[in-house]
Amino acid sequence: MPRRLSAKAAQAIIDGAELVKALDWSNTRRWHVDSGGQTLVIIEPSYRGGNRSGWTWRLPGGSNNQRPEPTREQAAVQGLMA
Repeated sequence: MPRRLSAKAAQAIIDGAELVKALDWSNTRRWHVDSGGQTLVIIEPSYRGGNRSGWTWRLPGGSNNQRPEPTREQAAVQGLMA
């Protein structure tokens, strides 16, 4: 199990985090939360009945959330809190 970060180290990562378009954005509409050259959270559009219903997040290791958030920013925050 990975060692937990100190509060100071975790805050430094969060402070450096940016919400950026993924390299394959034109095909997938995915966004990434990146910090220090590492992708922390992947944000994807969520669709229900053919209409976009919000944004879902997942961690690069595979853990994801199926409950859509209203905005990319809210999905990013929920992913960072995971």
